[in-house]
Order: sequence, then C-alpha cells, then structure tokens
Amino acid sequence: MCILHIMLETFDSLLAALARLMVARGVPFFELSERLKGHYVRAAQVQSADKTTDSRLSVMTGLQRRDIARLRAFEAKPARKNPLSKLVAMWQTHAEYCIERGPKPLPRNGPAPSFESLARNVRQDVHPRTMLDTLEAAGTVSIGEDGHITLQQKAYVPLRGSDEQLTYLSDNTGDHVLAACENVQGARPAHFERAVHYTGLTPSQVATLAADFEVGQMAVLADINAKANAMKSKAPDRADQRFRAGAYFYTSKDNPS
Repeated sequence: MCILHIMLETFDSLLAALARLMVARGVPFFELSERLKGHYVRAAQVQSADKTTDSRLSVMTGLQRRDIARLRAFEAKPARKNPLSKLVAMWQTHAEYCIERGPKPLPRNGPAPSFESLARNVRQDVHPRTMLDTLEAAGTVSIGEDGHITLQQKAYVPLRGSDEQLTYLSDNTGDHVLAACENVQGARPAHFERAVHYTGLTPSQVATLAADFEVGQMAVLADINAKANAMKSKAPDRADQRFRAGAYFYTSKDNPS
C-alpha cells in the first residue's frame, strides 16, 4: 500500500470528526475545500523556502497552477482572543482579587477589587455587564442576594454551540494536532503528548475514572496557570514564546468487531 493511502486511512478518524462538525454547522464542502487549498499552498510555501515558483508549489500540492496564483495571498486569520478566559485566570492569580482560600467574592461595580475593575483590566471595549451576563449564563459565576459576584468554576467553558466554543475547539485542537504532527516530523525536543486508553469497561467504571481525571487535571492546570502568571509579570517586553497545556478524556462504546 502506498504512503498516500496509508496517510489518508490513518487520518480517517480525524477527518470523520471534522466532517460531522462541518455538516452539523451547515458548512458546504466547497467552502471547506477552498480554505484547505489555501492551507496547502501556505504549507508548501513554508517548506519550499525560497524556491516558491508556481510550478514547484503545483507539484508539491497537486493543485493546478491557476489555483496556486490565486491562493498565494492566502493568510489564515488569527484566532480571536477570549477575554473571559483571561478574566477568570486573573481572578484566581492576581493578589488584589484573591485571598488564601481562593478568589474573592467581588462587588459588581467600583474601584478594585470589583468585577467592573477586573473586566476593565481585561478589555476596555467590552462592557463589564456583557461579560458578567455571559459568565453567569455559562455557570462560571453566581450573583448573591447582596450583589456580590462569586467565581463558581476555575475555568470559563463557553456555552454549547456558541461561536466562542468553536474558537475554543479550534485553539485547543489546533495546538494538540500541531504538537502531534511536529512530533511525527521529528521535533526536538518533542512535545509532551500522552494518553491512556482501555476497552471493555462499564459506564460506571468509566465515570469514576473520568471524575478522578478531571480532579487531577484541574489541579495541574491551576498550578501551571499560577506559575505562568507570575512568570509573565517578570518577563521582558521582547519575550515571544507562547504555550498551551491541556488534556482531554473521551469515552464511547467499543467499535463493533
């Protein structure tokens, strides 16, 4: 079997998941294929260094030269930053918003520490009330009878099906796939990427493992978040490195034999 068929069969599970999402969200295949052409040309440009003739790019991608000429100017749009994730992280790491037991309950308005001041630190162009309503709808915060706002979750998880959740999916899955692909291509040092997988378990057993996993991972992520926040406050202006650390736990019925 040739390498082409091996590659395509290897990535069937990834392509199947993407196809399900695109169909569910009403994205026509033509639109996806056009964007994928742009990414192909961009990848070929990067890998061919200074030898980026239309003919060479056509050979590398399998696209016709007229497509190459049209797609040379393709640029992937940077992911939109989510101010609410940053707000929740600041609430848990900045001294004026924390006490020993964790994030302070905050008054809605007023000078720091208040929810208004925290929101303004994150984004000046989005009204604090808009941020508060979104966080409350997602169950990330609650508003007490005295008007104070309490952080209920250690991370902001966007509402199901929202544009924010799609951006969240793109950021996390994109970096995970990049790490895995760079490892296959021989990245040194290799990116950390590990998984544990079992079959033949009952739903209750999997539920127990999922709960244990979530508790452990949230503790690790909270520790990394606190350390990264402290480091960022001391980093020079020229610092240009980024990282994303995440984890997943997926379960389904065993594939039929």
